[in-house]
Amino acid sequence: MKAYQFLVTLNHVEPKVWRRFVMPVELDFYDLHSVIQTSMGWTDSHLFNFLVEDSINNKTIELVANEETVTENFAMAQHYMKNPPEEGTYEYKMYQRIIRKQLLLARDVDLNQYVHESPDFRYLYDFGDGWDHEVIFEKVVDDFEYDYPQVLEGKGTCPPEDVGGPPGYDEFQRVIKDKEDPDHASMKKWAKSQGYKKFNLAKVNSNLKDEWDIICE
Repeated sequence: MKAYQFLVTLNHVEPKVWRRFVMPVELDFYDLHSVIQTSMGWTDSHLFNFLVEDSINNKTIELVANEETVTENFAMAQHYMKNPPEEGTYEYKMYQRIIRKQLLLARDVDLNQYVHESPDFRYLYDFGDGWDHEVIFEKVVDDFEYDYPQVLEGKGTCPPEDVGGPPGYDEFQRVIKDKEDPDHASMKKWAKSQGYKKFNLAKVNSNLKDEWDIICE
C-alpha cells in the first residue's frame, strides 16, 4: 500500500517530544490530526488547527474541525471584499489577515492536496495551552504493509493536558522530579488523572489499530 511518512515534533519543550509515523495516502487532514493525537499522547480534548503556507497563492491555509468557524470566516471575507475598510484602520488590518487566510474543514481536505507542495507545516492544539507542533512530510512509502497508521519510532513523554503550556510544563517537571517538594504527591496524582504516562511504541500502535478498526466498521 502507498503511504506517507511524517515527522511530528512538539516545539518549546525539553526534553524533545517527537514521533515518526506512516499513514495511507488516501487519508485526510482530520485523520492526520487523529494520528498526531494518539501517537503523541494527547486526549483530543481541545480545539486544533493546521496552518499550511500556500506560497503559490500567497495564502495561509487553516484547516479546522468546526464547520461553523469556516462558514463564519467565509461570510466575513465576503463582507470585507464587498466593503473594503479604509487603510490604516483596525478593520483594514483585520481585512488583510482574513483575505490572506483560507479556512477549510480538515475532513474535506485530502493530504495529497498540500503535503507535496508544502511539506513543512504547523499543527496547533489547545489554543489555551498553545501546543505548537512542527509537521514534516518526509517521503512517500510505496510498500507500506498496513492499511492503517503506524508509528515507526518516537521519543519523549507528552505533557499532561491542561498543564499550562510550556511554562506550566516546566514547573510541572520541576515538581515531579523533586520528591521533597510539598506539591509532589498531589501533582503526581493529578498527572495520572490526566493520562500522563511514558511513551510506549507498542501500546500506541495497538491503539491506532483499534481506532482504525472502529472507523472502518
